[in-house]
Amino acid sequence: MPYIDLLTHILPGVDDGPTSMDQSVAMAKQAASEGSQTLVATPHLRDVELNSNPAQIRELVADLNSRLRREAAGGGPTVRVLTGMENRITPDLPDRIEAGNSLTLNGSRFVLLSLPFSNFPSFMEDVIVRIRMKRLIPILVRPERNIVLRQDMGQMRELIEHGTLFIVTAGSITGGFGKEAQRAGLRMIQQRLAHAVASDTHSLHGVRPPGLSRAFRWVERATDYVTAFRLLEEQPGMILQGHSPEAESEDSDPGERSWGRFLPLPGLRGRS
Repeated sequence: MPYIDLLTHILPGVDDGPTSMDQSVAMAKQAASEGSQTLVATPHLRDVELNSNPAQIRELVADLNSRLRREAAGGGPTVRVLTGMENRITPDLPDRIEAGNSLTLNGSRFVLLSLPFSNFPSFMEDVIVRIRMKRLIPILVRPERNIVLRQDMGQMRELIEHGTLFIVTAGSITGGFGKEAQRAGLRMIQQRLAHAVASDTHSLHGVRPPGLSRAFRWVERATDYVTAFRLLEEQPGMILQGHSPEAESEDSDPGERSWGRFLPLPGLRGRS
C-alpha cells in the first residue's frame, strides 16, 4: 500500500537530518522500498531560520525530487517529496508564521507543531488560538512522548474538539522510545486520538529510520487493518489535499465533525 509520511527530516544540511544529498536520496529510496509513496520534508523551523530560509527549502525539495525521478527512470522506486516544516511551540510562533518564516504541509492550511517532552507550556492555549485565527489547523506531533498528555489524554480530547490534530511517531509504537511511549502511542490510536502515524525519520539507521511498514503492522495488530490504512494512507492524504480528517474519541458522536470547530479553547488541565 502507498504510505504517506507527514513528518520527515530528509533534507541535507538543514537540521539534524542527513548531511548530503546522497544520504537524502538513500533515505527516500529506503522509505519507498517499504511502501512509502509520498514524504513531506519537515525541517525544524529554528534550524531553517539559522541556516536557510523557506525559498532554499523549496529549492532543496526540487533538487531531491529531480534526483529521485532520475533514480526511478533507472529502475529505482518511485517516491515524491513535498514541502513542510516542524515548528517548536513558542509564544512568538504565530508571528513567525505570519512573517512567512514557516511552511505549511504542501502549501495547505495544516501546520506542524512540536511540544516539549517534559511539560505542557502555559502559553499553549494562546498560541493555538492565534494560529487558528489565521485559518490554519495545528497538528501536534509526538504527543505520546509528552509526559503530561500521556498521563492525561483527556486534554487531547479537548484539543481535538476545538480543531487540533495529532500525529503519533512510528518509532514510539514499535518500541524505539521505550515502553511508556509505546503504550501511550498505542492507547492514543486505540482511543481514536491520533490522526496519522509518521516516521519522523532523521537517518537511515537508529530509532527513526525511513519507512512505515513496521508501524503499519503494529497498528494493525493493536487495532485492525482499516485503522492502520486510515492512519498511514487515507488521512495523511486528506491532510495534504487540504481536507481535515475525522478522528473522534471512543465515546464521541461519530456524526460530529469536531475538527471543524473554531471556538475559544477551554482552560487546559495539568499545564506546567
